[in-house]
Amino acid sequence: MGKTAKDIMTKDVIVVEEDMKVYRLIELFNDNKIGGVPVVNKDRDLVGIVTKSDVLGLFLDFDIDLKLKIGLNDILDLKEGESSAEAVPETETEVKYIMTPNPITISEDTPIEKLAEIMIDKKIHRIVIIRDNSIVGIISPIDLLHYLAGRGKNE
Repeated sequence: MGKTAKDIMTKDVIVVEEDMKVYRLIELFNDNKIGGVPVVNKDRDLVGIVTKSDVLGLFLDFDIDLKLKIGLNDILDLKEGESSAEAVPETETEVKYIMTPNPITISEDTPIEKLAEIMIDKKIHRIVIIRDNSIVGIISPIDLLHYLAGRGKNE
């Protein structure tokens, strides 16, 4: 039997609640060196997925250079302690307003070929893995590249 989603998924999934402020999301992305996370409601049900692209889109909807400069510096990896996101009103926006709702999910036993096909066809960069309505993993293109290269994630 071929490899499945379970074999390559990231198991320690960081999730955020839909009412999290964008400035906290930016800090989370930078602190964990990640580019997207599943979004859950108060009942821990999956309601969306949010990425750095969604955050950039929020800033690009506004045309004041200062806002772009301050916010983009955070997204593009300021050093620890250099966050200025809270100075920008748009970063007070809640994640639920910028996330992609109803993300595509798959089960752990989905063959890798099938999940890659879904990611290509749906033009998505992250796919959430579900077991019994609970998030158990996430797969991004880097997970697929590690698999194709025959390497573990920490190599």
